[in-house]
Amino acid sequence: MAKLGDHIENALNEARMLLLGGQVLIGFSYRICFEQGFQQIPLAAQVAEVAGIGIMTGALGALIWPAAFHQIAQQGRENPTIYSLATRTLDWMLLPLGISLGLIFYPACAALQIAHPAWIGAATGIFALLMWYTWAFTRPHSKKREDVIADLQRGQHDGDDSDISERIKQLLIECRMALPGAQAFLGFQFAIVFTDSFKKLPRSSHWIHFGSLLATTISIVLLIAVAAYHRLAEGGEETENFHRVASRFLLAALVFLAPGMTGDLLVVIRALTGSLSLSVWISVLLLLAFYGLWFGISLWRAKSRRIG
Repeated sequence: MAKLGDHIENALNEARMLLLGGQVLIGFSYRICFEQGFQQIPLAAQVAEVAGIGIMTGALGALIWPAAFHQIAQQGRENPTIYSLATRTLDWMLLPLGISLGLIFYPACAALQIAHPAWIGAATGIFALLMWYTWAFTRPHSKKREDVIADLQRGQHDGDDSDISERIKQLLIECRMALPGAQAFLGFQFAIVFTDSFKKLPRSSHWIHFGSLLATTISIVLLIAVAAYHRLAEGGEETENFHRVASRFLLAALVFLAPGMTGDLLVVIRALTGSLSLSVWISVLLLLAFYGLWFGISLWRAKSRRIG
């Protein structure tokens, strides 16, 4: 078992993953409420947007609580209590975050004039919650969380786990690298559909944007699933299984992030140049470059190391 300080650091890092991206997304959501196009969507969609903002704001406020509790109640000391609080807060705040994501998705679909926007929003929220909770609860805990906390209170550590501890820290840093930027980009994707200039684009560009929006959302859900799985399935323990599963979540998120980024580049280039063929060529080449850089060269290097 890793040291108490490592457990607390991981829990706070995972809370930070959710906070940074969530705060950016809320900023864009507030802007949406003052766009002219927001007044043109159905009242139910407007209410859903405001409700989503309110629920997400409450969730982010709760995620900040462990930091305040740590400094005020514990005077910044390493204590199993702060680890337990941070872990349980992460567990529960995934629920309102998933609900708010579905609520915010609904108005965007309504602005895009896509059929059954409420159902699509609901499906988005359900997908997020299933990814965050089902994966965790279908695998039995390697050790009950209460046992982990009890061991930490007794100061018991199972040998030297410095290697896996460092690899997990690095993995969480890599998730933090991708998640805030992806959520900021998602906020832009939500906000742009309410602008007048976007409405003047060809209908095919609207569908390309919707596809990019879905891809970015899936990417974000997968990145957040890393924190969810660590807290719920592993009880916050640093294990080889968590590192393996989290690594797969991260790589799967990158698969969806690439088309999410390049799809909207296609829309922008087409809007500026008026050329569909040029925008498609540039976007496809960039998509292939992303996949080649992220996966192709990396796999080639891994294969070379095994042969060598």
